Amino acid sequence: MQEEAWNYGVNLGFYIPVNDQELIINGEWYYTDFKKQLVVDMDTDPHEISFYELDGEKSYSSVFQLEASYPFFRGFNLTAAFRWMDVKTTYNNVLRKKPLVSDYKALITASYQTPLKKWQFDLTSQFNGGGRMPDPDKLNPLWDTTFPAYMVVHAQVTKNFRDWSIYAGLENMFNYTQENSVIGYDDPFGENFDATMIWGPVHGRKFYVGLKYNIQRL
Repeated sequence: MQEEAWNYGVNLGFYIPVNDQELIINGEWYYTDFKKQLVVDMDTDPHEISFYELDGEKSYSSVFQLEASYPFFRGFNLTAAFRWMDVKTTYNNVLRKKPLVSDYKALITASYQTPLKKWQFDLTSQFNGGGRMPDPDKLNPLWDTTFPAYMVVHAQVTKNFRDWSIYAGLENMFNYTQENSVIGYDDPFGENFDATMIWGPVHGRKFYVGLKYNIQRL
């Protein structure tokens, strides 16, 4: 089916002089009011997923984001962002939070580039708030009713040359992964097997290297 919704939004930007530099602040709020929507119901039965059409009931998404960026000194820039989310859908005539969606997300990015732009260092921290899990089986609960907040950190170092650059990085620096991401993994053909309860990282720490070549414009 084709979804129908009304979208509303406000976006504001500010440029504030601070110590001969500019503090950039952006704020935005977006609201989506669904009129037609395919509802994915994971609460009615913990052993199956139901799909049905939203029938004149309430379903909406309200998202507020605030972002700030400031160059503290030459070559160094710090960016911070926070996003709050209120996402609800009607499941069996009850308006509830959408499961497996974090209540908030935050991001802090630090970037430093040496003089002459020979080296660049980037560090990113992602903060993810907790949220609601689909209702577990009351007689045999295989997961909690909520999931916790967590943080993931990434880092990258880049060496720039005239027309090309090499880089190396580290994803998920502290090796954070979701425990028991696959329910009933020891019995993949059993009735309790479920690989849909994913709310966090399932891959641990990763190293990578790469090469980038810049093609000059003709």
